[in-house]
Amino acid sequence: MKKNALSFTCVDDFLDKDSLESLQKKMLSVSYAPAKASDKVHYGYEHHFAVDHFKNDPLLKKVKDTFHSSEDLKPVEIRAHLRHNTAQPHVHRDGVDDKECFSFLLYVKGDSLMYNGTGFCGLDKKLSSYIGFAENRAIFFNAGRIWHTDLQALGESSPRYSLNIFYHAPLD
Repeated sequence: MKKNALSFTCVDDFLDKDSLESLQKKMLSVSYAPAKASDKVHYGYEHHFAVDHFKNDPLLKKVKDTFHSSEDLKPVEIRAHLRHNTAQPHVHRDGVDDKECFSFLLYVKGDSLMYNGTGFCGLDKKLSSYIGFAENRAIFFNAGRIWHTDLQALGESSPRYSLNIFYHAPLD
């Protein structure tokens, strides 16, 4: 894995059925607060989990084994997102504690629709790749380098639940 990589990896049917159902139940039972970007753009609702809450969770091992087995990345932020946007897409890059990060994104619950998914942009910040929403689809990418956005403002969408796990980018 290269810190400067401008690519993403997508895996369908990431969790077994029981693990997905357990995560769905957990995410439907927590409370969500409005989520706003640094530029004050409202982009849905979020619930922050304590990283220690997932310390021994097999999900973290599965993410590592699947996406970054040769790197010892440590999670620095874990949060559930609930989105159903009607505004314009919010093209952005992610950072945690002012540091670039990698992002694991798992689509947990929602309608299987293209515009419930995520769009990835080129260096010009123009959409170049779309990943449609499908429950249990996992994506891993350098969120500190790759411009990305939800797609819900572009077409038919519904509420979607996703889990984000952020990892600080390794130093090359």
